[in-house]
Amino acid sequence: MKNKIVAAFLALFAGMFGVHRFYLQRWWQGVMYIALFFITMMISIEEHAPVVMIPVVLGLIDALLFFVMPQEDFDEKYNKKRMQEQRTVRYSEEEEVEEDANTLMERPIKTAKAPQANKSGKKENKKEDFFKRIGIEQFRNLEFENAIDSFLKALEDNLTSPSVHFNLACCYSMIENTERALQSLEKAIENGFSDISKIHSHQALSFLRKQPEFQTFVANGYHLVKQLPEPQPNLLDTSGPALSNATKDVLDEVLHLGDLREKGLISEEEFVAQKRKLLS
Repeated sequence: MKNKIVAAFLALFAGMFGVHRFYLQRWWQGVMYIALFFITMMISIEEHAPVVMIPVVLGLIDALLFFVMPQEDFDEKYNKKRMQEQRTVRYSEEEEVEEDANTLMERPIKTAKAPQANKSGKKENKKEDFFKRIGIEQFRNLEFENAIDSFLKALEDNLTSPSVHFNLACCYSMIENTERALQSLEKAIENGFSDISKIHSHQALSFLRKQPEFQTFVANGYHLVKQLPEPQPNLLDTSGPALSNATKDVLDEVLHLGDLREKGLISEEEFVAQKRKLLS
């Protein structure tokens, strides 16, 4: 795992040769630093100008950036693969504990027909457990898309499994799909997932927790904000541009008939007959 301080000191003392770039496994950038050093050195010798200071200054700038760069940003940029592996290991350990807890919580209450009900329940959850185990193994191997497919197949057998919905939320977070992650997390909570602390501490959900949508989700009681339906056009609003001239004329005639009826110039039957004629 690459160290931010080591990279900063390499850039400070040997940045002109691109040693810090080789340390960070950015090979082509390191080669470019070496080439730049020799090119500027030749120009400096021939032109008697301090052009060779260019790679030195670039190394100093890199060193300064490494010193002030937050550790999380450095890991995200240069230790991304290792961080994903560590998150996966922690995820798998937490998942094993979660599975044991679910087994204890979901154990059926013994009754006179308990053996038959337990046997039937075990048969019904066989498909769910099978695809759930496959999904966890795929997650450990960083195969997040395949893990999502497996967890979705597990839901076909038990649509209300809170642990499977939670696992899906973790997968969607790892592939940075905020909308799907929040949807799965909401379903997990709706179906009985109650370990709220895990939502705020699980490594696989670290990306999701950084999103503003997650803060809104939490503020709304761990539920998605329902979007209001789009307003329908008011057919009686004659000021809107959506109404055609013919429609406006018909509405004007109906309003005129209403005025005549109010003044007693036409009867109710005549009003209804004329209105039907206009609207037909």
